[in-house]
Amino acid sequence: MKFLLIDFRNTPTIGYVRYSPETDLEFDERTEFLNINNIIRDFKEEVCIIVDEYSGDEPFLTVAIKKLLDSDYKITTKDVTNAIKRIDNSGKINSHLDREKYERLATPIKAEVKCIEKYFNTNSSWDFEKYLRLNNVQYKDYQRVEAGLILESK
Repeated sequence: MKFLLIDFRNTPTIGYVRYSPETDLEFDERTEFLNINNIIRDFKEEVCIIVDEYSGDEPFLTVAIKKLLDSDYKITTKDVTNAIKRIDNSGKINSHLDREKYERLATPIKAEVKCIEKYFNTNSSWDFEKYLRLNNVQYKDYQRVEAGLILESK
């Protein structure tokens, strides 16, 4: 299958990723864009894949996209790596929370193109947290992507 791929890392680009469970991901050439609303009107796909600075680097990114496309899940999570603290209204730290009990929502995500259009009707640039606040009903279920051991031969 062919999926629209919107990449908000560095200079925004748009292209396609092809995938079937029997093959690897194939990324088509991507083109830069300035105004996403002008771009996505031309695409007929209902679902796209969004990547941004929260997506991570290769090979994690490819593994995460494959897992999303192989499942019904729409969003990935990553381990929380920073300390988490509970702070009162005065700014004083009340307690340190166990970060092992928390996960951070991350991209890549599966998104409906109409949700992307809706987001950019009121926003001029990509902000993952703003997008999630606007579309939180779409992302009730999530999948943890374990980086695991990835071996590459030379």
